[in-house]
Amino acid sequence: MPETVVNGEPVFYRQKGHGEKSILFVHGAGGNSLHWLAVEPPAGWLALSLDLPGHGASAGAPRDSIEGYAGWLTGFIEKWGEKPVLAGHSMGGAIALALALSRPELVSGLILVGAGAKLGVSPAIMELCREGNAAVAELVAMWAYGSLPSREKIQAWGRAFGIATCEAYFADFTACNAFDVRERLAEIALPALVVCGSEDRLAPPKYSRYLAEHLLDASLVEIPQAGHMVMLEQPTLFNTALSAFCRRL
Repeated sequence: MPETVVNGEPVFYRQKGHGEKSILFVHGAGGNSLHWLAVEPPAGWLALSLDLPGHGASAGAPRDSIEGYAGWLTGFIEKWGEKPVLAGHSMGGAIALALALSRPELVSGLILVGAGAKLGVSPAIMELCREGNAAVAELVAMWAYGSLPSREKIQAWGRAFGIATCEAYFADFTACNAFDVRERLAEIALPALVVCGSEDRLAPPKYSRYLAEHLLDASLVEIPQAGHMVMLEQPTLFNTALSAFCRRL
């Protein structure tokens, strides 16, 4: 897995495809770059999926604000030297929105997956994280998938992805809990694709519909029989939507 350095700390990322245009994939709370494993970039596109600080194989401490993550991601993009389409899942979508508001010149478009303009976290989940209770990962996994994948498949994904630390979950959920850009969506003029699973219980489809209605240039794709991990649950449909959007750019 390739590595670079941002703010003196190693950052790990995965790379697929090649081409003059690029997509940068950002995972959600408690996640890592493996969450994008089933995503295939369109022909002629380079795709990078990274581990945020304190997640996966990247060093550093997890941030406890979306703005903190967006500032860190700004450093990564500036060092990379590309102007990518920025794709974010859940918390990653919040980071993408924050960066689009603070540094829109750095990106050429947005892909917001299972995201929202405001993100809230259950107080019970926050308390488990605060206590350092590892059961939080199991609880999140219970709600992350729709009806399509089997229990065995979900467990296999969990083993493959690994489990984030309670510190990472607590920082991430703290960041999500404070995030709210509903009043600023009209400031974002970048072309955007909004994708959600029809069975998403963590970021219900109404969150994505709100984004699509209030961003200036957005299209919505709602994928059936998929929950919050829509890009894993329905990869063929997800990749089709991704390719169609990229052809517009």
